Amino acid sequence: MRAHKVNEALPAEEVNKPDYRLFQAIVDNAVDGIIGMDDRGCVILMNPAAERLFGYRAEEIIGRNITMLMPEPYRSEHDQYLRKYLSTGKKNIIGIGREVTGLRKDGVIFPMHLAVAEIWDGKRRLFAGFMHDLTERKRVEAALRESEERFRQVASMTGEWIWEQDPSGVYIYASSAVKDILGYEPEAILGRNYQELYTREQRESVVDELPESPYIQDRFFRLLNRYRHKDGHEVITESTGEPIYDAEGRLIKWRGVDRDITTQRHQAEELLWMRAYLKNIIDSMPSILVGVDKSGQVIEWNLGAERATGVPAAKAVGREFAELFPELESQLAHHVQEAIRRRAPVSTERLATEKEGETHYADVMVYPLLANGFSGAVIRVDDITSRVRIEQMMVQTEKMMSVGGLAAGMAHEINNPLSGVLQSCQNIQRRLSPDFPANRQTAETLGLDLDQVRHYLESRGILDFIEGIQEAAIRAARIVADMLAFSRRSTAEFAPHQVEEMLEAVVRLATSDYDLKKKYDFKQIEIVRDYEPALNPVYCDHTEIEQVFLNLIKNAAQSLAEGGASSRRITLRTRREGNYARVEIEDNGPGMDEKIRRRVFEPFFTTKPPGIGTGLGLSVSYFIVTEQHKGSITVASAPGKGACFVVKLPFERSVKT
Repeated sequence: MRAHKVNEALPAEEVNKPDYRLFQAIVDNAVDGIIGMDDRGCVILMNPAAERLFGYRAEEIIGRNITMLMPEPYRSEHDQYLRKYLSTGKKNIIGIGREVTGLRKDGVIFPMHLAVAEIWDGKRRLFAGFMHDLTERKRVEAALRESEERFRQVASMTGEWIWEQDPSGVYIYASSAVKDILGYEPEAILGRNYQELYTREQRESVVDELPESPYIQDRFFRLLNRYRHKDGHEVITESTGEPIYDAEGRLIKWRGVDRDITTQRHQAEELLWMRAYLKNIIDSMPSILVGVDKSGQVIEWNLGAERATGVPAAKAVGREFAELFPELESQLAHHVQEAIRRRAPVSTERLATEKEGETHYADVMVYPLLANGFSGAVIRVDDITSRVRIEQMMVQTEKMMSVGGLAAGMAHEINNPLSGVLQSCQNIQRRLSPDFPANRQTAETLGLDLDQVRHYLESRGILDFIEGIQEAAIRAARIVADMLAFSRRSTAEFAPHQVEEMLEAVVRLATSDYDLKKKYDFKQIEIVRDYEPALNPVYCDHTEIEQVFLNLIKNAAQSLAEGGASSRRITLRTRREGNYARVEIEDNGPGMDEKIRRRVFEPFFTTKPPGIGTGLGLSVSYFIVTEQHKGSITVASAPGKGACFVVKLPFERSVKT
C-alpha cells in the first residue's frame, strides 16, 4: 500500500477495504464490553473489557452459548427470543438497548446496559453485544435514594419548611412542614414561583433575581419573608439557604429552609411598640428622669434631661451622671447607694443650685432599681424654682397686703387730723380777715387795730406760714387719697379715663413713695411731659393701668440710679395711633442688652440682687395690658441708649389686638 499525503483522498477501493487490524484495535481498547455471536447464540468474539466484566478469559467463552453469561430469566428466554427474531424479524432488544443483568464467573449477578447490533457478513447474521457495567451507578443511585429518603424523613420530623427551587424561583420540592406554616400541601406549591406566595407588600419590595440580592453573602442568604397563609393571614418566616451550582459553575437550583417566626416577630414588634409607648410617656413628663447603674453611668435619658442639658440621649448614655449634672454630683454617689441598700427611695427637697448666676431649686428623688441581678437607680429631678418663687411672692404679697391694710387704716386715721389742720387754718384765716364785721367788733372791744394786727402778721410772715400749713395739709390729703385709691381692692370696673390724669396720679405717688425717695432719690429725677393735646380717654380699669405705669416708672428710676448719669430724666409721652392711645415711658439710663430685653416680661426674671425684687412686676404688667385690656406692651433698648417702654391701650373696649 502506497503512502498518502496529508488531506489527500483515498481511492474508493481502499476506503471500502476492511482493515482487520484497525477493527481489532477498536474492539480491544473499548471501555465497554463487546461480545460477538452467531445466529445460534455461540460466542465468536470477546474483548478484554468483557473479560474484566464477566471474569472469564476469552478462550473460556468463545464457542459456547451466550446464555452462560445470563442469569434467569434471561437464560431461559434467550434461545426462544433469538429463534422468534430470526423467523419473524420482530425486535425486542436489537437496535434498542435496555437495562438487564449479567452473571459473572463467580456467580455474582450485576446490572448492565445492553445494546445489540445486527451484522450481515454476506453469508449469515452475526450479532454484537455492547455492555456497560451499571454496578457503580446503581450503588450511587441506591445511596442517593437512601439519602433522599433519610432527608425526607428528617424533613418530615422538623417543624421547619425545607424547600428547593429551580433557578427561576419555582418550587421543585417542599417538605411537609409547609402545610403547618402556610396551610398548603407540599404538592400544591410545586411548580409555583415563590413570589406567588408572598403578601402584596413583600412582592413590591422583593428583588426579582435572587443571585443579585444584597442579602446574599459568601453564597449563603438570609431573608425575612412575609407570606400569605392559605386562609389569608400573614406569616413571617426567616429564610436561609444557598445556591447550588454544577461542576461548570452554572446555577442549577436553590435550596433553603424557612422557619416560622410570626409569633416571635409579633412579640418583638409589640415589645418595641411598648418600649416606644413607655418612652413617649417618660419623655412627656416635665421631670428630668435619668436611669443609672450602680456605678453612676447613664442607661436611660428622657427628653426632660435632654432639654435641661442640651445633650441628646444618644450622647448621654454611657457617660457619668456627675459629668452631665455636676450641680447634682453631691446627691448621686451617696443617695444612689443608699437607695439600693435600703431598697427604698431617697429624696432631697428644695436643693438650691446656681445656674447662669441665678439660684434655682429642685426636688431630687432617687428610686432603686433591683431586678434580675441588675442594680441601679432612677433619678428624678423636678425644677421647682417657679413654685418656690411663687411661694416667696405669696409671702411677700401677704406682707404687702398687711402693709396695705395698715396703710389704708393709717390713711383713714391721718385724714382726721389733716381735716382738723385744714379747718383750723381756714378758721385762722377767717378770724384775721378785716372783711368780717365780727372780727372788727372784737378788735375794737379789745382796743386793737385789726389792720395793724394783720400788717404785723404779714410782716412777720405768719400768714405765709399759715398758707404753707394749709397747702401742705392739702397735698398730704391728696397723697392719702391717691394711696387709698391705689390700694383699694380692684373690682375690674372698666370706664373711660384720661391717660394724662393716670400718669400724673402715678407721678404724685412715686414722688411721695418713701422707698423710691430713699433708694433712688426720685425728686432728683427730671420728669418731662410730652402729652398730645385733646387725646381721647381710654376704656380701662384705671387702678390696674396705674399699677402698670407705676411699675414702669419704678423700673426707670432704678435703672437711672444704677446708671450713675449726672442728668436723670424720665419722659412721659402720649400719642394717638389709630384706635389706640400710645403711652411711652422713656428713660436715659444705661439701657439693656438684647438677651435681657427678650426676657424682661418673663415671670420671675429680674436683674436685681436677691431679696430686692420678685421679677413679677413686668410680667404682671404684661398680663394686665395684653390679657385684661387687649392692648400691647413692648420695650426698645440698647446698651448706653436708655429704655423706652411702649404701652398701647384701645380707646374702645371692643378693639382687639
